[in-house]
Amino acid sequence: MFKKTAIALYEWSRLLLLPAHWGVVRRDLFPLQSSQHPDTDHLQATIDWLCRAQDVADHGGVSAGYFCKRGWMHPYPETTGYIIPTFLCYAARQQDDLYLQRARRMGDWEIDIQLPTGAVRGGRGRIGDRPYPIVFNTGQVLLGWTALYRTSREERFLGAAVRASDWLLQVQDDDGKWSSHTYMDVPHAYHTRVAWPLLEVHALTGEGKYRTAARRHVEWALNQANPDGWFAHIELAPGEDPPTHTIAYTLRGLLEISAHLEELRQPILEIVLRASDHLLQALSDASPTGLPATFDATWRPTASGSCLTGNAQLAILWLELYRQQRDPRFANAAVSLLEGIKATQSLDARHPGIRGGIAGSTPIWGPYIPFAYPNWAAKFFADALMKKEAILP
Repeated sequence: MFKKTAIALYEWSRLLLLPAHWGVVRRDLFPLQSSQHPDTDHLQATIDWLCRAQDVADHGGVSAGYFCKRGWMHPYPETTGYIIPTFLCYAARQQDDLYLQRARRMGDWEIDIQLPTGAVRGGRGRIGDRPYPIVFNTGQVLLGWTALYRTSREERFLGAAVRASDWLLQVQDDDGKWSSHTYMDVPHAYHTRVAWPLLEVHALTGEGKYRTAARRHVEWALNQANPDGWFAHIELAPGEDPPTHTIAYTLRGLLEISAHLEELRQPILEIVLRASDHLLQALSDASPTGLPATFDATWRPTASGSCLTGNAQLAILWLELYRQQRDPRFANAAVSLLEGIKATQSLDARHPGIRGGIAGSTPIWGPYIPFAYPNWAAKFFADALMKKEAILP
């Protein structure tokens, strides 16, 4: 009890006593102003923040983020894995091998800490602390290893991806879901983001078992969807309303899968469009800060704050839907979400954990990762800006 009280006192003293934090709270107490800076300035600031997050963590991994109550966090295996493709994309955009080398360091760090089973460990604490395997984290690091192999053709990245994929197949349920070695030990609809990288491994190896496993999971996931586009098991924990973060995880995973499984493309697209229609309506009814952070099973908003991570993820999803469908609603919605995120990003804060970072929520005390700048929010924002640049030049 004493230890918990001491930790709580330390965290709140950090939050309240650092002047850099006051500016963030003050900003969110007043209406947002549109950013006067071009997307390129915001993209560069975000990448610079991610570089700092890697540098403070040492060894190649990326800090989970800057948390106002605790400072810079330990490196996070799950999100470091999917930050790799972001750096590879930025390296190609800039024609700068510095970012390629950073991505390679991330991939090598992930190999160094890969569990003997091939799985990726859970948690975002110290790497030596009681390692345990997690299905979702394993899938996210697969996205990094497969992207590195495509870029470098270095066999160690493909070898790590194959070992991880084989473990995923070993722990998959007969009906295609994953219900062990998962968050809260329950199945999740957002494991579509695990099936997607299995299909990437299939594309690189030609091994049919990875495609078969991915297809089984997709069929399970589609069976969780109701006619209104809502999914059972889409929440983080049973009984909670899901944040837009996990909703977007699920929909993006399905849309990416549809490029690999032509036979399921139509039913996937129908569900993604149905869910998107509800979210577009919610956005049109929302405040300028973006979508409400959480929804219930009737697509009714259940939070007043907005999840910036989910907003960035949905911008990516809708930019891709615009590319495929040419429906201007998706382009307009994506731009609206990105402008809202830009308005929350500080480009000139003195504090290196705040300057260029993307908060979990707006306001900063909102329901999703409050008083924090998680690395995955920055990752998805950078991805969204680069996708917008490619699709809406």
